[in-house]
Amino acid sequence: MGGAFVAVADSVKAAVANPAGLTLIPISEIGVSSGRPWLGAGFGRQRFRVAGYVTEMDEARMDLPEATPGASGSVESTVFEAGLAAGVQLHPRVRLGGSLAWTRLRLDGQRLVAADGGQQEIAASVDADEGQLHATAGLLVILVGANARALPSVRLGVDYQPGFDWSARVTDGAGVDEIAVRRPSLVSVGVAWRFTDRWSFAAQGDVIRYGEVVDALHRNIGGAAAADFTLPNAVEPRFGTEFAAPLWCGCGIVRLRGGLHYRSPGTLLYEGADPVAARAFSRQSWRTVATLGASIFAEHFANALRLDLDSRNVFDGPELSFGIVWRF
Repeated sequence: MGGAFVAVADSVKAAVANPAGLTLIPISEIGVSSGRPWLGAGFGRQRFRVAGYVTEMDEARMDLPEATPGASGSVESTVFEAGLAAGVQLHPRVRLGGSLAWTRLRLDGQRLVAADGGQQEIAASVDADEGQLHATAGLLVILVGANARALPSVRLGVDYQPGFDWSARVTDGAGVDEIAVRRPSLVSVGVAWRFTDRWSFAAQGDVIRYGEVVDALHRNIGGAAAADFTLPNAVEPRFGTEFAAPLWCGCGIVRLRGGLHYRSPGTLLYEGADPVAARAFSRQSWRTVATLGASIFAEHFANALRLDLDSRNVFDGPELSFGIVWRF
């Protein structure tokens, strides 16, 4: 659903998106999926539920632009996370949640330049392998509907993830320096509207404090050297919808969903006079990421099974993910 999940939050993945939503899970749940690997489990009672998870949050590779003749290179990064979360129902309409997670960054990059004999040598490198412990807070409010399962219903979800720094090492001709790699603070606010047992809609805005990345750059290289770099805070909208219908055999339910995420470039922009830096840190465009998915859901007495197939990026992907969820 384009990632518009902060107000939906009705599965164990709420432990990451909005831990207050763990109280929407009617019984215990275990889920596993591929793509960006995920394993999570939630247990407890209606008013209080806990969950644990481990996942690969992100994996990326960026080829460095050839800002100077004969130069090249790349940076690869992977982010893993493991955490514990809890949700509590304070009132039939108000739920709170929090999580404590350990997030690990693996970073490896090199900048290559031309050397004698037509070969290339390493001019600079960066590497990191560090974890940080951080907390997340979530809120879920039922605005319309007597309870979480009433129809029609409107829910408001809010999730706050404070930013933090990883430490990385940069090696070049001048020696070895330690720099901060910033994960910026994130505030997500969303609304989920389910007006029939078949149709539901969700909208969400993610406020990303990219200005914290510029602050980290100032600490890394000094205020004067970083003065010409900018990266404004961004608000990224997400929209999603889901349609559910019973199978003709009466043996389950099929769900079809889709969504859009308008994603900011999230890259530094250089506005100074250095042509090499201007080429390396040029203006990038926002882009639209479309998602599609389908699920088959079947239940037998107090047990239920759901099979998922999703595409995280229809236009540039498809980045397929397969999942299975068991409720018992």
